[in-house]
Amino acid sequence: MWFFLSLAAGSIQAARNGLSRSLAIKVSPTMITWARFTFSLPFITTLIAFLLLRQGNPLLSPLFYAYCLATALFQLLGNIALVAAFERANYAQSIILHKLEVVFTAIIGLTLFDEVPSAVGWLGVLISCGGVLLMNFGRESGPAGWRRALHFDAGAVLSLTCAAFLVFTSFMLKGATQEFALLNPRVGAGRFEAAAQTLFHTTWMEVAILTLALLWTRPREFSRVPQHWQRMLLIGLAGSSASICWFWAYSLTLVAYVKAVGQIEAIFAVAMAVRIWSETEVWRQLPGIALILAGIGLLLLG
Repeated sequence: MWFFLSLAAGSIQAARNGLSRSLAIKVSPTMITWARFTFSLPFITTLIAFLLLRQGNPLLSPLFYAYCLATALFQLLGNIALVAAFERANYAQSIILHKLEVVFTAIIGLTLFDEVPSAVGWLGVLISCGGVLLMNFGRESGPAGWRRALHFDAGAVLSLTCAAFLVFTSFMLKGATQEFALLNPRVGAGRFEAAAQTLFHTTWMEVAILTLALLWTRPREFSRVPQHWQRMLLIGLAGSSASICWFWAYSLTLVAYVKAVGQIEAIFAVAMAVRIWSETEVWRQLPGIALILAGIGLLLLG
Protein backbone atom coordinates (compact mmCIF):
# COMPACT_ATOMS: atom_id res chain seq x y z
CA MET A 1 0.00 0.00 0.00
CA TRP A 2 2.81 2.44 0.86
CA PHE A 3 4.19 2.14 -2.69
CA PHE A 4 0.92 3.14 -4.37
CA LEU A 5 0.35 5.91 -1.83
CA SER A 6 3.83 7.26 -2.60
CA LEU A 7 3.18 7.14 -6.34
CA ALA A 8 -0.11 8.99 -5.89
CA ALA A 9 1.49 11.57 -3.61
CA GLY A 10 4.32 12.30 -6.03
CA SER A 11 1.96 12.59 -8.99
CA ILE A 12 -0.49 14.91 -7.24
CA GLN A 13 2.34 16.98 -5.80
CA ALA A 14 3.66 17.57 -9.32
CA ALA A 15 0.32 19.12 -10.24
CA ARG A 16 0.28 21.22 -7.06
CA ASN A 17 3.79 22.52 -7.64
CA GLY A 18 2.91 23.33 -11.24
CA LEU A 19 -0.02 25.42 -10.05
CA SER A 20 2.20 27.10 -7.46
CA ARG A 21 4.78 27.90 -10.11
CA SER A 22 2.12 29.58 -12.25
CA LEU A 23 1.39 31.96 -9.33
CA ALA A 24 5.02 32.60 -8.39
CA ILE A 25 5.30 35.79 -10.47
CA LYS A 26 1.99 37.19 -9.21
CA VAL A 27 2.12 36.77 -5.43
CA SER A 28 4.87 36.16 -2.87
CA PRO A 29 6.10 32.67 -1.91
CA THR A 30 4.65 33.19 1.58
CA MET A 31 1.19 33.99 0.17
CA ILE A 32 1.29 30.95 -2.12
CA THR A 33 2.20 28.80 0.86
CA TRP A 34 -0.63 30.37 2.87
CA ALA A 35 -3.06 29.58 0.04
CA ARG A 36 -1.89 25.97 -0.11
CA PHE A 37 -2.65 25.29 3.54
CA THR A 38 -5.65 27.59 4.00
CA PHE A 39 -7.53 26.19 1.02
CA SER A 40 -6.56 22.65 2.08
CA LEU A 41 -8.08 23.05 5.53
CA PRO A 42 -11.79 22.75 4.52
CA PHE A 43 -11.16 19.41 2.77
CA ILE A 44 -9.12 18.04 5.67
CA THR A 45 -11.68 19.27 8.23
CA THR A 46 -14.45 17.45 6.36
CA LEU A 47 -12.41 14.24 6.51
CA ILE A 48 -11.79 14.65 10.24
CA ALA A 49 -15.47 15.34 10.91
CA PHE A 50 -16.34 12.05 9.19
CA LEU A 51 -13.73 10.19 11.27
CA LEU A 52 -14.99 11.73 14.51
CA LEU A 53 -18.53 10.66 13.75
CA ARG A 54 -17.36 7.14 13.03
CA GLN A 55 -14.54 6.64 15.54
CA GLY A 56 -15.25 9.16 18.29
CA ASN A 57 -12.78 11.57 19.90
CA PRO A 58 -9.21 10.23 19.96
CA LEU A 59 -6.71 10.58 22.78
CA LEU A 60 -4.08 13.27 22.12
CA SER A 61 -0.97 14.08 24.15
CA PRO A 62 1.33 17.14 24.47
CA LEU A 63 4.02 15.13 22.66
CA PHE A 64 1.65 14.59 19.72
CA TYR A 65 0.97 18.35 19.49
CA ALA A 66 4.71 19.04 19.75
CA TYR A 67 5.40 16.73 16.82
CA CYS A 68 2.63 18.43 14.82
CA LEU A 69 4.04 21.88 15.55
CA ALA A 70 7.54 20.81 14.48
CA THR A 71 6.08 19.29 11.31
CA ALA A 72 4.22 22.52 10.57
CA LEU A 73 7.29 24.73 10.98
CA PHE A 74 9.58 22.57 8.85
CA GLN A 75 6.94 22.14 6.15
CA LEU A 76 6.23 25.86 6.00
CA LEU A 77 9.89 26.73 5.59
CA GLY A 78 10.39 24.03 2.97
CA ASN A 79 7.39 25.11 0.91
CA ILE A 80 8.41 28.79 1.00
CA ALA A 81 11.94 27.87 -0.11
CA LEU A 82 10.66 25.82 -3.04
CA VAL A 83 8.27 28.48 -4.30
CA ALA A 84 11.07 31.06 -3.99
CA ALA A 85 13.25 28.76 -6.11
CA PHE A 86 10.62 28.90 -8.87
CA GLU A 87 11.32 32.65 -9.15
CA ARG A 88 15.07 32.13 -9.64
CA ALA A 89 15.38 28.95 -11.70
CA ASN A 90 13.38 26.95 -14.20
CA TYR A 91 10.64 24.68 -12.91
CA ALA A 92 12.28 21.38 -13.84
CA GLN A 93 15.56 22.28 -12.13
CA SER A 94 13.81 23.36 -8.93
CA ILE A 95 11.81 20.13 -8.64
CA ILE A 96 14.70 17.89 -9.65
CA LEU A 97 17.17 19.35 -7.15
CA HIS A 98 14.78 19.32 -4.23
CA LYS A 99 14.40 15.59 -4.88
CA LEU A 100 17.90 15.16 -3.49
CA GLU A 101 16.03 14.98 -0.19
CA VAL A 102 16.18 11.20 -0.68
CA VAL A 103 19.93 11.28 0.07
CA PHE A 104 19.34 13.53 3.08
CA THR A 105 16.53 11.28 4.26
CA ALA A 106 18.62 8.12 4.15
CA ILE A 107 21.58 9.73 5.95
CA ILE A 108 19.53 11.53 8.60
CA GLY A 109 17.29 8.51 9.06
CA LEU A 110 20.32 6.30 9.67
CA THR A 111 22.13 8.72 12.02
CA LEU A 112 19.24 10.18 14.02
CA PHE A 113 16.20 7.93 13.72
CA ASP A 114 17.57 4.36 13.43
CA GLU A 115 16.01 3.77 10.00
CA VAL A 116 18.24 1.26 8.22
CA PRO A 117 17.26 0.37 4.62
CA SER A 118 18.31 -3.00 3.21
CA ALA A 119 21.36 -3.23 0.92
CA VAL A 120 19.18 -3.37 -2.19
CA GLY A 121 17.09 -0.52 -0.84
CA TRP A 122 20.23 1.57 -0.37
CA LEU A 123 21.29 0.79 -3.93
CA GLY A 124 17.88 1.90 -5.23
CA VAL A 125 18.07 5.14 -3.26
CA LEU A 126 21.58 5.90 -4.53
CA ILE A 127 20.74 5.11 -8.15
CA SER A 128 17.64 7.30 -7.98
CA CYS A 129 19.74 10.16 -6.62
CA GLY A 130 22.36 9.56 -9.28
CA GLY A 131 19.57 9.99 -11.80
CA VAL A 132 18.66 13.33 -10.23
CA LEU A 133 22.27 14.52 -10.58
CA LEU A 134 22.42 13.30 -14.17
CA MET A 135 19.27 15.31 -14.93
CA ASN A 136 20.96 18.34 -13.43
CA PHE A 137 23.96 17.70 -15.69
CA GLY A 138 21.67 18.17 -18.70
CA ARG A 139 21.08 21.87 -17.96
CA GLU A 140 22.11 24.54 -20.45
CA SER A 141 23.74 26.89 -17.90
CA GLY A 142 26.62 26.27 -15.54
CA PRO A 143 30.29 25.35 -15.78
CA ALA A 144 31.60 22.99 -18.44
CA GLY A 145 32.18 19.31 -17.88
CA TRP A 146 31.11 17.16 -14.97
CA ARG A 147 31.08 20.14 -12.58
CA ARG A 148 27.75 21.19 -14.06
CA ALA A 149 26.04 18.34 -12.18
CA LEU A 150 27.14 19.95 -8.91
CA HIS A 151 26.73 23.61 -9.90
CA PHE A 152 24.35 25.39 -7.53
CA ASP A 153 23.00 28.88 -8.22
CA ALA A 154 20.57 30.75 -5.96
CA GLY A 155 17.62 28.73 -7.21
CA ALA A 156 19.52 25.49 -6.63
CA VAL A 157 20.47 26.48 -3.09
CA LEU A 158 16.84 27.25 -2.29
CA SER A 159 15.75 23.89 -3.74
CA LEU A 160 18.31 22.04 -1.61
CA THR A 161 17.26 24.06 1.44
CA CYS A 162 13.70 22.94 0.76
CA ALA A 163 14.94 19.33 0.59
CA ALA A 164 16.60 19.59 4.00
CA PHE A 165 13.49 21.06 5.63
CA LEU A 166 11.24 18.39 4.08
CA VAL A 167 13.40 15.60 5.48
CA PHE A 168 12.79 16.79 9.04
CA THR A 169 9.13 17.36 8.16
CA SER A 170 8.85 13.69 7.23
CA PHE A 171 10.40 12.39 10.41
CA MET A 172 8.44 14.74 12.68
CA LEU A 173 5.11 13.76 11.15
CA LYS A 174 6.07 10.10 11.37
CA GLY A 175 6.74 10.66 15.07
CA ALA A 176 3.29 12.23 15.38
CA THR A 177 1.54 9.29 13.72
CA GLN A 178 3.43 6.81 15.90
CA GLU A 179 2.51 8.73 19.04
CA PHE A 180 -1.14 8.81 17.95
CA ALA A 181 -1.10 5.05 17.29
CA LEU A 182 0.34 4.41 20.75
CA LEU A 183 -2.37 6.51 22.38
CA ASN A 184 -5.15 4.95 20.29
CA PRO A 185 -4.52 1.20 19.79
CA ARG A 186 -7.65 0.87 17.65
CA VAL A 187 -5.78 2.53 14.78
CA GLY A 188 -4.16 -0.76 13.78
CA ALA A 189 -1.58 -1.45 11.08
CA GLY A 190 -3.30 0.68 8.42
CA ARG A 191 -2.87 3.88 10.48
CA PHE A 192 -5.13 6.00 8.24
CA GLU A 193 -6.75 7.73 11.20
CA ALA A 194 -3.33 8.57 12.64
CA ALA A 195 -2.24 10.11 9.34
CA ALA A 196 -5.46 12.11 8.98
CA GLN A 197 -5.36 13.47 12.53
CA THR A 198 -1.71 14.46 12.14
CA LEU A 199 -2.46 16.21 8.87
CA PHE A 200 -5.40 18.12 10.36
CA HIS A 201 -3.55 19.42 13.41
CA THR A 202 -0.45 20.25 11.37
CA THR A 203 -2.49 22.16 8.79
CA TRP A 204 -4.46 24.36 11.18
CA MET A 205 -1.20 25.25 12.93
CA GLU A 206 0.35 26.21 9.59
CA VAL A 207 -2.64 28.37 8.69
CA ALA A 208 -2.53 30.14 12.06
CA ILE A 209 1.22 30.78 11.85
CA LEU A 210 1.15 32.07 8.27
CA THR A 211 -1.94 34.21 8.75
CA LEU A 212 -0.36 36.01 11.70
CA ALA A 213 2.94 36.37 9.84
CA LEU A 214 1.28 37.86 6.75
CA LEU A 215 -0.94 40.19 8.79
CA TRP A 216 2.20 41.45 10.53
CA THR A 217 4.49 41.76 7.49
CA ARG A 218 2.38 41.92 4.29
CA PRO A 219 -1.28 42.62 5.10
CA ARG A 220 -1.94 44.06 1.64
CA GLU A 221 -1.32 40.68 0.01
CA PHE A 222 -4.68 39.42 1.21
CA SER A 223 -6.30 41.81 -1.28
CA ARG A 224 -5.00 39.54 -4.06
CA VAL A 225 -6.91 36.49 -2.85
CA PRO A 226 -10.21 37.36 -4.64
CA GLN A 227 -8.31 37.65 -7.92
CA HIS A 228 -6.57 34.29 -7.62
CA TRP A 229 -8.91 32.28 -5.38
CA GLN A 230 -9.82 29.71 -8.03
CA ARG A 231 -6.21 28.70 -8.63
CA MET A 232 -5.56 28.81 -4.90
CA LEU A 233 -8.50 26.45 -4.37
CA LEU A 234 -6.98 23.98 -6.84
CA ILE A 235 -3.64 24.25 -5.04
CA GLY A 236 -5.42 23.54 -1.75
CA LEU A 237 -7.28 20.52 -3.13
CA ALA A 238 -4.13 19.06 -4.66
CA GLY A 239 -2.16 19.87 -1.51
CA SER A 240 -4.60 18.13 0.82
CA SER A 241 -4.81 15.05 -1.43
CA ALA A 242 -1.03 14.73 -1.75
CA SER A 243 -0.49 15.34 1.96
CA ILE A 244 -2.82 12.59 3.14
CA CYS A 245 -1.04 10.18 0.81
CA TRP A 246 2.39 11.27 2.07
CA PHE A 247 1.38 11.17 5.74
CA TRP A 248 -0.23 7.75 5.40
CA ALA A 249 2.74 6.29 3.48
CA TYR A 250 5.27 7.58 6.04
CA SER A 251 3.39 5.80 8.80
CA LEU A 252 3.62 2.46 7.00
CA THR A 253 7.30 2.11 6.04
CA LEU A 254 10.75 3.73 6.08
CA VAL A 255 10.71 7.42 5.18
CA ALA A 256 13.64 6.90 2.76
CA TYR A 257 11.60 4.37 0.78
CA VAL A 258 8.62 6.70 0.47
CA LYS A 259 10.90 9.54 -0.66
CA ALA A 260 12.54 7.37 -3.30
CA VAL A 261 9.26 6.28 -4.89
CA GLY A 262 7.99 9.86 -4.62
CA GLN A 263 10.72 10.84 -7.09
CA ILE A 264 8.19 9.98 -9.78
CA GLU A 265 7.29 13.66 -9.32
CA ALA A 266 10.55 14.60 -11.06
CA ILE A 267 9.45 12.79 -14.22
CA PHE A 268 6.12 14.61 -14.25
CA ALA A 269 7.95 17.87 -13.62
CA VAL A 270 10.08 17.34 -16.72
CA ALA A 271 7.01 16.60 -18.82
CA MET A 272 5.23 19.72 -17.54
CA ALA A 273 8.35 21.84 -18.08
CA VAL A 274 8.48 20.84 -21.75
CA ARG A 275 4.77 20.90 -22.43
CA ILE A 276 3.70 24.00 -20.51
CA TRP A 277 6.76 26.21 -20.07
CA SER A 278 8.81 25.12 -23.13
CA GLU A 279 11.93 24.33 -21.10
CA THR A 280 13.57 22.42 -23.95
CA GLU A 281 16.81 21.76 -22.05
CA VAL A 282 15.11 18.94 -20.20
CA TRP A 283 15.30 16.72 -23.29
CA ARG A 284 18.94 16.17 -22.37
CA GLN A 285 17.81 14.97 -18.94
CA LEU A 286 16.11 11.82 -20.22
CA PRO A 287 19.02 9.52 -19.18
CA GLY A 288 18.52 10.77 -15.64
CA ILE A 289 14.84 9.84 -15.81
CA ALA A 290 15.81 6.30 -16.79
CA LEU A 291 18.10 6.04 -13.76
CA ILE A 292 15.33 7.22 -11.45
CA LEU A 293 13.00 4.52 -12.74
CA ALA A 294 15.74 1.91 -12.32
CA GLY A 295 16.31 3.03 -8.75
CA ILE A 296 12.61 2.75 -7.94
CA GLY A 297 12.60 -0.78 -9.39
CA LEU A 298 15.53 -1.82 -7.18
CA LEU A 299 13.84 -0.21 -4.20
CA LEU A 300 10.81 -2.44 -4.70
CA LEU A 301 13.03 -5.51 -4.91
CA GLY A 302 14.60 -4.41 -1.60
